[in-house]
Amino acid sequence: MGAYYFLTCLLPPLPSSLGEKLAVPFPDITRMVRRHIQPSDDGLLRAQLSIIDAANWESIDQGRDHFQEGGTLTHEELETRQNLPAFISQFLAEKERGIRRPHIYDRLWELCYGTLLAQAQEEGCRYLIDYTVWEIELRNCLATLRLRESEGNIADHTIMPGIRAFDFSVLLSQLDGQKNPLEAERIIDGERLKQIFHCQGADSFSLDAILAFLARAFIYSRWERMQIPYDINNFIYSGG
Repeated sequence: MGAYYFLTCLLPPLPSSLGEKLAVPFPDITRMVRRHIQPSDDGLLRAQLSIIDAANWESIDQGRDHFQEGGTLTHEELETRQNLPAFISQFLAEKERGIRRPHIYDRLWELCYGTLLAQAQEEGCRYLIDYTVWEIELRNCLATLRLRESEGNIADHTIMPGIRAFDFSVLLSQLDGQKNPLEAERIIDGERLKQIFHCQGADSFSLDAILAFLARAFIYSRWERMQIPYDINNFIYSGG
């Protein structure tokens, strides 16, 4: 993994609360990290940033005018289907055959997180293993919450079910009855920030710490964009 003393010193401080502006724009942060990452760690970095590619692909595929910079692919590459990662190519192939899921993009995220987790396990990246598993179960928990008062089979909306059990009872109690979707998203992202810190480990100069920093920076960057009128369609499916 190696120590990233120099890179850690280059990284800007993160905001103290959600909604504050990043000192350095998120795309510039990712470029800084990609410039100084060791070649042996580049695959894990790209695997983490592919989450942004997945969110951008979902947006473009649905005809929405939204693109988040900072992933591994440009807007042009996604629109022209150049250099697509294997999980997006697999999603496209399955989509052409017909994906029998109520929300077909659940399959996109299943492929994305499955690929990320497999690479993290292959390379022994403890942070990515622990946090990715938690994020998968969080998304499944939120899917259950959305369906609690509506018709539908929860199995049709979960991704990689049963991968590991987590207790989300405190989070669910905070979300229960919450009428403001923006406040609900704030609660969820607050939990994400706490879990990222928990998973990154004690070494502040490790690759785990660098990847955790990027994950936190991405959440703060989303809240910069949330200062514009809130889009209910982004709730839960924001890709973070």
